[in-house]
Amino acid sequence: MKKTHKVVMLATLALGGLFAGCSKSEPVIACGREWNPAVGYVADTGSVFRMADELIIQLRYGTGFDFNTLKFAFYEGTLAKKGEKLWEHDFRVSDKLDAFTLEARSRRGGYATAREMTKLKAPGTVVVEVSSEKGLIASKQLSIVNQ
Repeated sequence: MKKTHKVVMLATLALGGLFAGCSKSEPVIACGREWNPAVGYVADTGSVFRMADELIIQLRYGTGFDFNTLKFAFYEGTLAKKGEKLWEHDFRVSDKLDAFTLEARSRRGGYATAREMTKLKAPGTVVVEVSSEKGLIASKQLSIVNQ
């Protein structure tokens, strides 16, 4: 390989690395049964939970939050057809955070169950929406089953 080809390839790789490092990842809602505070992430175990399973929800934004308030809202229904609002709550955030974890405590100890977190009375489908004053950030559909 000629020397000029090597230089061009190295420059291309360096620019690709620079652009990859500057790009902003898409916000993701991770839902799981396991929360590791030492690492700061929820193990995303999918979108189907039993009513009695512990449920921890995390918004991964990718970079520091560029807004002051997060709103978590839970709706009955699907992403295609949202139904009645189950509950919502606003949280203060800062630009020093790149992820926010919604973890509730159960009255019986430990983390809140899917039933407690979503406030569903019977198994069904729930939509979790996270928004800020700038608009909708991310949404995710969860199935809560009785098994």
